[in-house]
Amino acid sequence: MKKTLVLIFLLFFIPIASAGVIKIGVKTELKGEISAFFYNASNGVLKMNPEFYNSGSVPYKARARLSIVNSTDVIFTGWSKEETLMPGERKSFEIYWYTPSTGNIVAKLRFYYGKETIEREVKSKVVNTQTSEDVFLIKNFRTYDDSIKFQIRSTEPLKNVIVIPNNYMMGWLFEQNKIENLDENKNTEVVIPYESSVWFSHNVTIDVVTEDGKFYSTLTFNLQKERGFEKYAHYIADRFNLLFNL
Repeated sequence: MKKTLVLIFLLFFIPIASAGVIKIGVKTELKGEISAFFYNASNGVLKMNPEFYNSGSVPYKARARLSIVNSTDVIFTGWSKEETLMPGERKSFEIYWYTPSTGNIVAKLRFYYGKETIEREVKSKVVNTQTSEDVFLIKNFRTYDDSIKFQIRSTEPLKNVIVIPNNYMMGWLFEQNKIENLDENKNTEVVIPYESSVWFSHNVTIDVVTEDGKFYSTLTFNLQKERGFEKYAHYIADRFNLLFNL
């Protein structure tokens, strides 16, 4: 009898206790904003250094694209490295463009995050009053499924050397790279990730310039994927070049 009364008591109060539980949910938002925007144009080098802020509640990957417009034509497109941003996180991005001439340009900076975009536009004048010296050797260009690799050598020690893919096929994505220290007469390997829409062979130009614009070189290569025995032969040869500085 006592057990029956206890059971009835529990069954009577369980719904009341359950009704007192309040579920609290977090609203899912995919949001982002350019929280700071810095740029500098001198000696032919335009440097964009924006900061991006994940102001939502969803983590995502983001990257910046810089388009340079001269009058009505897009004359350059460059991509930053891709970064992962957690909710509430801020990260700085770097993206560059170099021109040996002087003129007025419109720089369009667009961020891709998740499946969203946000854009900022700047009108600027790029001034180049100096003649850049070529001290670079760019060699051993290789094309792989998702990256290109090559070696850079300089006749003197340099800091902050920017590697800028240029004049490649529209619809493709090539990341830029930055070498903080380039030793004198030493081979340094550079890896540039890329994404293609439909893969086919075409030319890509590699611009190598110091951040101050004092030293500059450019070279055009043809994209031909490494295949078969040649792929492994080139890989071994490149390791020897780096190891013995050939």
